[in-house]
Amino acid sequence: MERGTLVRWNTEKGFGFIKPETGDNQDVFIHISTLKHMVRKPIVGDEILFHRENQPDGKVKAVKASIEGVAVVSNSIRPASHTSQHHRKNPSHHDDNYRSSPVLGRVIMLIILLGVGIFGYKQYQKMTATPVLTNEDVEQMQWTPTVSKPSSINLQPQFRCEAGKTHCSQMRSCAEATFYIRNCPGTQMDGNNDGVPCERQFCN
Repeated sequence: MERGTLVRWNTEKGFGFIKPETGDNQDVFIHISTLKHMVRKPIVGDEILFHRENQPDGKVKAVKASIEGVAVVSNSIRPASHTSQHHRKNPSHHDDNYRSSPVLGRVIMLIILLGVGIFGYKQYQKMTATPVLTNEDVEQMQWTPTVSKPSSINLQPQFRCEAGKTHCSQMRSCAEATFYIRNCPGTQMDGNNDGVPCERQFCN
């Protein structure tokens, strides 16, 4: 097996060239398919271990190559594949969970609808129930005659206007003085015109 350095690499097309340590002037062609078992893609400067294979057109191609210091991917793939096979062998567990979820949702929805229906029916019964009258209710509802109040009797006024009575000294009370300034002309008992007569004598 030979050793060489990867001196050129085309990531888009997936190929490059190795410079052998033997001092050969001819670079060795290498394709990505030769290194597909490595955990990463090659980069310029990697040390490549390879076998040389001559092509019919005279070119040299690297086969059975590996990147020195880089692990292969075959060992790390096996646990993943084993896990995927385990899931494939036991799909029924996931299917049971998937199938049980809609059933559980329907049961919960039915319980909620039943509760709402019972509550609404009870409210309807309360609104449409016929009230039961007791003896006390009947007694309170018995008709009682309305007693009409006697009309108020128009009382004759206690005072009347007398000629010449215009001053506080001629009044006998605040009520009489008030009657005079409101009903009789020519009175002189409200000096400040505030509507209260004889403030010093009676209406203080």
